[in-house]
Amino acid sequence: MLSMDTSDHAFICVRAEGILRWRDYSSFERRLSSELSRRPKPVPLLLDLRRFRGWSAAGLVRDLIFDLRHRASFFRIAVLGDARWHAWITYLAIPLFRAELRYFDAQDAATEWLRA
Repeated sequence: MLSMDTSDHAFICVRAEGILRWRDYSSFERRLSSELSRRPKPVPLLLDLRRFRGWSAAGLVRDLIFDLRHRASFFRIAVLGDARWHAWITYLAIPLFRAELRYFDAQDAATEWLRA
């Protein structure tokens, strides 16, 4: 499941939980596009992966499409995780975005970096 928190006006927070499937992206992408249209682009993004467990095969394909579609929407992406592989996928995603990506295991450090 993908959810979005926009209560902090300094950045958008996206949370990924469980196993992401193709259908998880459809309604989420519409909500994200709507939020992005209200903000000057590119925007900072906090991607919270602490409850994320992976993708289905179709979900991974949809994620790559999503990443390429939004590659210019963000200028900084802080990836917040709690597993070693979360750090690895952060580094693997660097070529997909124009944004600066960094991995964090502490939320305070991630939000501080986004606000800098």
